[in-house]
Amino acid sequence: MESIRKFLNGTVKNEKIAGMAVAITDRDKIIFAEGFGVESVERPEVAVTSKSLFRIASITKVVTGMTILSLAEEGKLSLDTRVKEILPWLPLTDKNTEENVTLGHLLSHTAGLPAEYTPEGPREESALEPSLQAGLPTLEMQFPLGEGFLYSNWGIRLASLVAEKVTGKYFTQLAYERVLQPLGMDRTTFDLHIAATYPICLPHTEENGAFRVFHNLQENAARQAAGGLYSNAEDLCRLARCLLNDGEKVLQKASVDEMKAPRGKPKAYDSYGITLFGHNGENGQVYFHPGSAPPYATSLYIHPASGLGIVTLMNTQRSDLRHTIPNTILQMLNQE
Repeated sequence: MESIRKFLNGTVKNEKIAGMAVAITDRDKIIFAEGFGVESVERPEVAVTSKSLFRIASITKVVTGMTILSLAEEGKLSLDTRVKEILPWLPLTDKNTEENVTLGHLLSHTAGLPAEYTPEGPREESALEPSLQAGLPTLEMQFPLGEGFLYSNWGIRLASLVAEKVTGKYFTQLAYERVLQPLGMDRTTFDLHIAATYPICLPHTEENGAFRVFHNLQENAARQAAGGLYSNAEDLCRLARCLLNDGEKVLQKASVDEMKAPRGKPKAYDSYGITLFGHNGENGQVYFHPGSAPPYATSLYIHPASGLGIVTLMNTQRSDLRHTIPNTILQMLNQE
């Protein structure tokens, strides 16, 4: 692992990253987990560790997909459930989509809904439904239902509301009960008040070539399922092991297979299934999800052939490194 450590130290220095955590797990245990840089340049004596929390942004979607699939396994809904059956008020500008869009469309970004990123918003979880009721009627659909791919947080938010309606629980509670708690992801939370009680990597921007703490941990309770989680490298290794081990403790193998099965075709990668990208590149088949909540940049990779999962968390906006780091690590490990 010394060569990996040297590579990561060089990356932090050369790419000017304030703080980063990287962890590697096999199917049984963590085999590498270290922090680099600082949690805050205003406290340079506090180094990042593998336990330091980061906003993981859209890696949250993996937990969201698993939560909804666990409900499907119990028969409470299915990927073929039409949203209109659960939310009869659904107002979309395309009537065919309004009548026939399913959870499968929403969780694979094939519904035709536009992109969305609203980092600041209400803090009450009850705001999810009214925010969708207000926003959805104003949206211009981007393509006919099922005939394209466009990454849309609107769809993930809408899917989470369906889960709330069929269970009578807030989505954050469902995710905790069905994924986070069974996997022992004890420091992973949607609640900023809880996250703030742990060591946390503050977001950093750059000004005149120097790092500066961005003193605003953005919050919008109406989009928790799309990107609201805080987590650390060690907890996310537990999530990676669950996927590497066919859903161990959370899902049946068939549900994990469903997550990997191609449904949409992103521009840069081979496929998108149920809240997972898939790509067959230089290291063979990988499944992954990146996260971006500027200036946080994150990624979760799993490589089934080697049985490895790689977590990359940064508190500085370096989006390309979310992919470069795990792919380079896989190359290094595969050469040994």
